[in-house]
Amino acid sequence: MNLPVFQAVPDCRLCERWQEPRNPGIPTTTWGLPGPGHPVLIVVGPSPSFHDHLAIEPYRGKGGRLMRDIALANLSTLCTIYFTLLVRCGPAPDAKARHYKACHEHAASDLNQILSAHPSDPVFILLLGADATIHFHRLHLRARASHKSAISSNGRPHQIAGRSIPVFSTLNPAAILRNNSLIYTLEDHIELLTSTIRGSAPIPTTPLIEPARAPRS
Repeated sequence: MNLPVFQAVPDCRLCERWQEPRNPGIPTTTWGLPGPGHPVLIVVGPSPSFHDHLAIEPYRGKGGRLMRDIALANLSTLCTIYFTLLVRCGPAPDAKARHYKACHEHAASDLNQILSAHPSDPVFILLLGADATIHFHRLHLRARASHKSAISSNGRPHQIAGRSIPVFSTLNPAAILRNNSLIYTLEDHIELLTSTIRGSAPIPTTPLIEPARAPRS
């Protein structure tokens, strides 16, 4: 199976963030178990870190190691995993809404390439942090969602490029590095994601509500 090869876009001038980093235009990368018939997990982060720019690859700093070596280690033997970013240039001051909008064509292009490369494989999306969640919903799903509401709807399928794809949201690994106790929340989200991929997640059912009856006399 030929997986898509993503190129850096160092010549992009759609916003001013290209001026700051040493290596602008960080591309999407592949990780995990490639091959036909395997589930696909697309991990979506907000913008690159300093270490991402040195490696010219997303999630290569401490937060990236947390995701690769701990949170997603078991899934790497189950899925083909793609790491992508909604904003491709940094590190710089926090990305603004205009930067996410400017970079949307790159993120959308990569997403379409992934879906085209896996026409019959089940696809799942994991959004890392509030910024990735809010801007992915706004730009890719054409919907408004807070981080909290998105987490409460984890696993809900969304229509993307004509396909029904379950979307999950969790914490940004940078938040976990600042507060180690949040690792348990991340583990809960990843456990639900893993169960869904394996097909063993609980399926909510519609309750059968019986009409109230008058008491017997």
